[in-house]
Amino acid sequence: MNAQDPSQMQFFSHDGFDLAFLDRQPASGQGDPVLMIHGFASTHYVNWVSPGWFKALNDDGYRAIAFDNRGHGASSKSYEEADYTPAKMASDGA
Repeated sequence: MNAQDPSQMQFFSHDGFDLAFLDRQPASGQGDPVLMIHGFASTHYVNWVSPGWFKALNDDGYRAIAFDNRGHGASSKSYEEADYTPAKMASDGA
């Protein structure tokens, strides 16, 4: 799996949004999960893949999971301000 390849993205639905994510187990098979949530106006790739965090955690034996927040990257968008409250954004990673 190439974490830089957009075709490797998977999707889950939550609260009316299709959220894109990468999920990779370490080479050892099973690892403790680490969920990486990017900052506002960014993507999983900019914050976690490009700087090497995704690969480093995976190489160290962790299950690396990174997703694009609603309205960001490959995830679906809304133009309604009410869809982007802190509580709603946080619930996507719960």
